[in-house]
Amino acid sequence: MKTTTRSGLLLLLALAVAGGAAAQVDSVSSATPAGEGWKVTLIGVRNAELWQSDLEEWKGRSDVYREVELEKKGELNVYGGIPLSAVVAMVDDADGGMPYVFQADLWAAGYNVTLTAADGYSYTFSTLAVSADDVLLVDRIDGEPVLPQIAGSITTSGWVRDLAEIEIGLAPVSLEQNDFELVLDINGRTSAYTIPGMEAMPVYVEDMGSYTNSYGNTFEAVWGGVKLVPLLQQFMEVTPETSIRIIAMDGYEMSYGGDMLLDQDDGDWILAFKENGEYMPEDPGYIRLVKVGPQNPNITGHASARMVKRIVTEGEPFRDFVLTIVERGATEVFDRQTMQSGVSVNRNRVSYYDRRNDVEVPYMGLSVWRLLERLSGYRAVTFEASDGFSVTLDNEELEGNDDVILAMYTGPDDRLLDADEWPLRLVWDRDAAVVPEGIKSVRNVVKIVLVY
Repeated sequence: MKTTTRSGLLLLLALAVAGGAAAQVDSVSSATPAGEGWKVTLIGVRNAELWQSDLEEWKGRSDVYREVELEKKGELNVYGGIPLSAVVAMVDDADGGMPYVFQADLWAAGYNVTLTAADGYSYTFSTLAVSADDVLLVDRIDGEPVLPQIAGSITTSGWVRDLAEIEIGLAPVSLEQNDFELVLDINGRTSAYTIPGMEAMPVYVEDMGSYTNSYGNTFEAVWGGVKLVPLLQQFMEVTPETSIRIIAMDGYEMSYGGDMLLDQDDGDWILAFKENGEYMPEDPGYIRLVKVGPQNPNITGHASARMVKRIVTEGEPFRDFVLTIVERGATEVFDRQTMQSGVSVNRNRVSYYDRRNDVEVPYMGLSVWRLLERLSGYRAVTFEASDGFSVTLDNEELEGNDDVILAMYTGPDDRLLDADEWPLRLVWDRDAAVVPEGIKSVRNVVKIVLVY
């Protein structure tokens, strides 16, 4: 039986987006590897290439490709292609890689897009005047293949044929007007730091490091930032038992143990705010937790918290755990950070009725069906506690049911479960539309077995 340790909840953590090119992203240059056929070079916050072979594969894997009837110089034709938004999404975010997410707010705020043909002709327009979804990068006209060109709701001067390059005018981030502050809440004592202030600290370093996301894309850079442990040690002693909670600007949370942060065999954990000499934008910055050093250490994507805003320590020791999921032919092991990452993305809350004490208790965690949604073919799910107690539920009553969750937190303050429930508890909402037959609350859940 194969055993794998997941760096994230894979498809569970994927965002539904307008599209994503089939090619992966090169770990060093951030460009897509060479494909076949024609090529369009993309220049933006990062660089990439869109090949004819990418687009062909894209057609078969998504519903982004469309055909529309357009008029040019009095002649109607059917144009087939992908919206410009799907193409721009590949280079409008420094944290590139599938799934690409189009930064619609940046487009709406306004910047220039320059379209250049192979013969040198170019056309520049402002995004304020054009809808990115109403302009296509076309590869077929009336069903016949053509070299890439632009068509759609844009002046015909912008219908650039034999398209060779698309450049978007997103400038590097300037911190001159940026009032962002990182907040440290160390055992009740609060301090705040600006990015220029941290850059002037003696613990500021620049070195190589990388992280690999759940899609297998590796992002390597020279990162600049402050060493986390020395920063914290100004206010506290960091020990292997220390528990540190990092909170992002969007509310995403991740917890780290002191033993992980003190492991400096291959480098130092830093709060990075520079990537390859440039300050990072709000998304995916302004601050990202990475590990750097001469050995170019690599960490998993879910351990590389981004958009860091607040760091909190509460004097509680860090407690790790593993949840084992047994499926047909394989066993998956999820650690605390993997589960916490999934819960942060998909927070499900229930009000569970505790009959023994006649009270309603709030719980927060991850709905069972979301945890298992990338798997298929099973008819039931068995939940096992550390003492061997188990409950088996029909999958038809779990599918799409957000009222049955594996809870990781409880109480109005979303604190971690106490020892008598740790690490996870199966609970359901008192007013759930569907309560699975035979369900019982299972404390101390450590294993899930799929029944086929």
